[in-house]
Amino acid sequence: MRHALGRNPSKFDAKDYPLSLFMEKDFYKLKVPPSMKYDFLSQPLDQGETPHCVGFSGADFGINNPIQDNYTSQDGHDFYYKCKVIDGEPNQENGSSVRSIAKVLKNINRVNAYAFAASVAEIKYWLLTQGPVIMGTIWTNDMFNPDSNNIIHPTGDVAGGHAYLINEITTDLLYGIQNSWDDSWGINGKAYISEADLTLIFRNGGESVTAVELPLDPAPSPSPADGSCSGLLGAFMTSLFPKNKN
Repeated sequence: MRHALGRNPSKFDAKDYPLSLFMEKDFYKLKVPPSMKYDFLSQPLDQGETPHCVGFSGADFGINNPIQDNYTSQDGHDFYYKCKVIDGEPNQENGSSVRSIAKVLKNINRVNAYAFAASVAEIKYWLLTQGPVIMGTIWTNDMFNPDSNNIIHPTGDVAGGHAYLINEITTDLLYGIQNSWDDSWGINGKAYISEADLTLIFRNGGESVTAVELPLDPAPSPSPADGSCSGLLGAFMTSLFPKNKN
């Protein structure tokens, strides 16, 4: 069974935060849980035959732990149209980008800020330690049909672009995709993709965005010892808001 797509690649924006700024240095060396699952607290949403997957990825992100909003399919459609306002194409039915849904979630005060992952290694660490991520990737013809183990494979011709939520990583390095195609896809709207295949499609123009927290004080107080800012983003925030030398 074929389902609707609708993700367009995000245009470059130099103001985007890289996710690495919100992660520990040498994060890949740190001890983390071997697996993690964030519960999806709803029946799967359904974008129907619309190109509204980006809006639905935002609704799915809100439904999922740890946020736990009571979004519905109508919210997914509403989010899409908010994305199209940001795109400068109000009411157009031509898809949108994951940056636009991230901006929508920020505009409605659902997230404090957002950041983009640069690699599957960063996505993996975030899933294991922080929370789910919104993905935007190509979608191939064979990905519409999970195999007998409920795993998808990015083979066949590219059918278009799709946005979806990843809310689980297993000990076998399978990444759980919560989709917006009701329960007619996968098992209760969810299927899995291997880390190798996720890396393949991520490197082929893929994107991953998630919520992050910025310091409440834009200019953290320097420590008495070395005059540097404290906290995870100390050095970065100091570069953005240098001390007044006058």
